Amino acid sequence: MNKNQKFLIGSVGALLTGIAIGLLVAPKSGKESRKLIKNKANDLGDSAKGQYDKSLEELTILAEKLKEGFVKNINTVKEKAGTVAETVNDKVRGVVNNNA
Repeated sequence: MNKNQKFLIGSVGALLTGIAIGLLVAPKSGKESRKLIKNKANDLGDSAKGQYDKSLEELTILAEKLKEGFVKNINTVKEKAGTVAETVNDKVRGVVNNNA
């Protein structure tokens, strides 16, 4: 679990605790309490969606960087393999020509 996830879980826990304490000690009617709960739930949902969107964006960027690195490494390996194949081919031809 990374720091962002821990922070989000802690924030949600603190928010829920605050709401519960507020509801227990506030002298409000049931209608007012339900409206407050609805508003807080909407705020929490918006916050969670924002964090989700941010995390998704960060993961997309990371995936793109990984893909670029992978493609670069594949191209490097192809180049080195081509060089080795040419060297081996040249040495085999040299051996064949010397034995002919």
